[in-house]
Amino acid sequence: MSEVITYQRDEIDYIFLNRPKNGNCIDENMALRLSEIIQDIHLKSKSKLVILTGEGMNYFCTGGDLKTIYKFKDDINGLETFNLKMCDLIYQIAMLPQLTICYINGYALGGGCELASAFDFRYASHHAKIGFIQGQMGIPTSWGGGTLLQEKMNDQDWLTLLSSSNIYTAFQAKKIGFVQELSKDLNSLHNESFISLAKSIPTQIHLQNKKILIRKWLQGNLKNRMEEEVISAIPLWFSNEHLKNIEQFIKKLEK
Repeated sequence: MSEVITYQRDEIDYIFLNRPKNGNCIDENMALRLSEIIQDIHLKSKSKLVILTGEGMNYFCTGGDLKTIYKFKDDINGLETFNLKMCDLIYQIAMLPQLTICYINGYALGGGCELASAFDFRYASHHAKIGFIQGQMGIPTSWGGGTLLQEKMNDQDWLTLLSSSNIYTAFQAKKIGFVQELSKDLNSLHNESFISLAKSIPTQIHLQNKKILIRKWLQGNLKNRMEEEVISAIPLWFSNEHLKNIEQFIKKLEK
């Protein structure tokens, strides 16, 4: 079974992260496949919307695969390469000409929140849990998601969300501005007023609106600023505190 499932329906491209037994965390293979899918949508798709969610009921995405990350503990160049690839993936999602939506169907933690930050709209199930928990592990945001999200939230709420490292309920995440709307499930999402309206608007309107937003990001050197976030975070990944936290998480997963 593929780690990423895709299909198209009603002028919408759907992407499902498909590692539910691993919290839909992202390893190198999934990162590569996601990059290929996003590139293909950018070049070939005539869709109006792109929707990404996690397979299963419990997890949207819990960030980077810890075993993948831990193998880089003695390889700073390897870790930098992986994180920059994730940065590029998040950036390419943000730069898609279509309107993009992620549906947070369960836990979105760490890098999973950075991935969600790439989308124009974030919807969440009522039982979703959302947390930039990187701070609890002794690291900052490291895939460029912090820089990208700053473009989309007011500074006070953005700083609270990232610096608290709390895990928020879906309702709390909506109140602070990270989530736009709550939806019962993916089927209900299709009936939400915004999506129904977006589907009825000519494609060229969406493309023009998104082009204006993308122009702003290009003029503001967004990609360079995201990469600077990645590079500046790398040394903290090799702290004893962070490596110890990863070891403890892996042991819990293996029980």
